[in-house]
Amino acid sequence: MSNTVKAPGGQPELTQGDVIRLLATDAAARPYVLATLAALVMIFVVLFMSGSDLGGIIVVLFGAAAMALRWTAAPPFLLLVIAYFQLFPFGVPDPGSENPYQVRESHFQVTDMVLVMAVLVYLRGQYRLFGLVHQIVPPDSALKRKGEVPVRRPTAHIRPDELAWMLAASGALVLIGQAVWWLVNALEFVPMESGVPFRWADPRSLRAFSRDQPPGEFRPGQNRFFVLLGILFFGTLLVRLVFGYWRLRVMNASEGAMVLADTSWGESHRERVRLEKWRVWGRRRASERAEAAAQEARRREKEAARKRAAEEERAARKRPKRARRDDQK
Repeated sequence: MSNTVKAPGGQPELTQGDVIRLLATDAAARPYVLATLAALVMIFVVLFMSGSDLGGIIVVLFGAAAMALRWTAAPPFLLLVIAYFQLFPFGVPDPGSENPYQVRESHFQVTDMVLVMAVLVYLRGQYRLFGLVHQIVPPDSALKRKGEVPVRRPTAHIRPDELAWMLAASGALVLIGQAVWWLVNALEFVPMESGVPFRWADPRSLRAFSRDQPPGEFRPGQNRFFVLLGILFFGTLLVRLVFGYWRLRVMNASEGAMVLADTSWGESHRERVRLEKWRVWGRRRASERAEAAAQEARRREKEAARKRAAEEERAARKRPKRARRDDQK
C-alpha cells in the first residue's frame, strides 16, 4: 500500500521512499547524483590532504544525508563547515600555529582550484536534485495554502548535455576567480598619481610590512578592496556593453519592435499620461456640460407643460361662467 499523497492538481507528492528510488534508479537524475557524490569525495580528498580528515568525513556524511533527506538548508551550512575546517584543520584552534585569518596571496594552486571546483559542482548538482525531488519554482504566494504541493521539475526535461554545460561553467568560474585574485594581488591603488589610479605591484617591496605607510600608500588589504571595487565597476560596465550589444544583434524584428515600444513609453510616458489626463478631463467636462444642458431642457419642458396646464385650467374655469350668462340672456 503506497503512502503517496495526492496533490490538488493530481501530481503525487514524493515520499521518502519515492525520493530514494528516484535518485537510485532514474536514468535522467543519475548523472547529477554521481556528480554530487563525486564532488563530495573530492572535497574529502582536499580536506584530508590538508590534515583535516575529520572535516572531510563530516562533509561527506552530511552532504550525502542532505541529498537523500531533502535538507534544503544543508548547502549553506556545509559551506560554513568547509570554511571552518579550512581555518582549523584539526577542528579546534591551535595557538601555536600561524595566524589562520591571514589572507594568502597565492593563486592557481591545484588544491585550491580542485576544492572550489568541487564545491561549485556540489552546490549546483545539489540544487538541481532539490528541483527534481522537492521544488523547482517558488510558490505563487508568500504563505503556503492548505493542500498546496510544491512544483517539481520533471526528469524528462533534463537535456543530455546539461551536466556537461554545468561542469564547463563551473570550471570557467574557477579560472575567472583565480585570474581575478591574481589581478587583485598584482595591482596597487595609488590615487595620488595622475592618470589611471592603479599600477603593478612590486613583490620585492617591503612597504606592505611597515607600520607607517607613506602618504597615498595603502596596505595589501586596502589595496585588494579598492582593486576589487574597480574591477566590479569596470567589469560590470564592460559586461553590460558587450552582452547588451550581443542581445540587440540576435533579437528578431518582433522583439526589436517590442523593445522600441517599451523604450518609447519609458521616455515619453509622463507626457502621454498628461495628455491622457487632459483627454479624460475634456471628455468628462463635455459629458457634464451635456448632462447640464439636458437637465436644463427637461426643466424648460416641465415649466412649459406646467404653464400650458395652468392656462387650460383657467380656460376651463371661465367656460361655465360664460355658459350661465348666455342662459340668463
